[in-house]
Amino acid sequence: MRNVLKTVLMIEKSNKKNIAACIIIAVFVFGLISFITTEEKGNLIKERTGDYQSVSSALYKFQIEDASENGDGSDLYKNLVRQQRVISTQRMAARVDRPALYLETSLELADLRDAAFKMDGFQDVALYLPTKTENQLQRVYYQELVNEGKSVSQNPLSFYQFLGYLFGIIGAGWFIFVSIYSCGILIEEFQHTSLIKGYPISFGKYVLAKCSSAMLMVGIFILLLFICSLPLIYFNGLGDSSYPVAVYSGSIEVFTTIKFIGVSVLYMLLIALFAILLSIILNMLLKNMYLTMFVQLLLYISPYLFPGMMAFVPWNPINYLNFSRIFNGETLDLATPAALYMSQGLITIGVCIVIMLFIIKAFFTAGKLKRV
Repeated sequence: MRNVLKTVLMIEKSNKKNIAACIIIAVFVFGLISFITTEEKGNLIKERTGDYQSVSSALYKFQIEDASENGDGSDLYKNLVRQQRVISTQRMAARVDRPALYLETSLELADLRDAAFKMDGFQDVALYLPTKTENQLQRVYYQELVNEGKSVSQNPLSFYQFLGYLFGIIGAGWFIFVSIYSCGILIEEFQHTSLIKGYPISFGKYVLAKCSSAMLMVGIFILLLFICSLPLIYFNGLGDSSYPVAVYSGSIEVFTTIKFIGVSVLYMLLIALFAILLSIILNMLLKNMYLTMFVQLLLYISPYLFPGMMAFVPWNPINYLNFSRIFNGETLDLATPAALYMSQGLITIGVCIVIMLFIIKAFFTAGKLKRV
């Protein structure tokens, strides 16, 4: 078994597919760094200006002659006017470097938005404002900063803060990446079983060796994310590994940045193993890597095509393949809200991995390779 694994790894080392995957990951990381720099992420003045413009767009929906507190505006209109004033104060606080005032007004803004959600006519302007879940995440985040005596981080390109941002978005495409990478696994063996008939091991052990080598490459891909981020330490420092990150996990909770990164890596490993085993099963049944890739992508987008099914079947592992969506609590804001959270996702994917391993073992003989 060890010799077979060594042989498989030697073959994989020079595989152009692996080299291309590493290049894609490196380009993604450096492209994200460039994007953050170009878009000035972390620039509080620019971010609050965007919020101000969004509220202004919402106010254009109203035809009001007297915008004063005692005027003819609705409660929602007056609430939006107050939001606009608070955002102006936020911009001023950011400009003159008064972090305490900035946090105070951020919490005040969250309170105003909470009140707006319950007012008549909110759905008419909901497009311009954060969702209820987004507002709750922001409130918990700012409150934690106040409790910890920290200020809002304005350097998203420090090492830990960048990794937090990176792992916060990579969940949206990780399953797709691994599915494309693994869609051809064992396809030649299933199409031409004579390829490994000379091996003095069972087909099951050969499959295990291929699966192990694929997971090792996945580990290298994840490690590459960290390696490509290392130059940021020199240019921007390590940052704060204990900086708070608000996530949804059955309720709104606060993780440290290092904990958030750790949970994200665990999710990535489980999703990668799920995708690889699914590729093996589909290749065994379909014997066509392009059909396998198509089926996997179709499964991935099914929660977007039929969002109501997520609440109806919450233990469906497909619901959790975009773990960024789970962390952000986006499923709570659907027309049919679905309370999906990370521990539930880890358990669901883990159980499905065990089931798929059992299916694969049941299909492959324990003796010499036979025709599938």
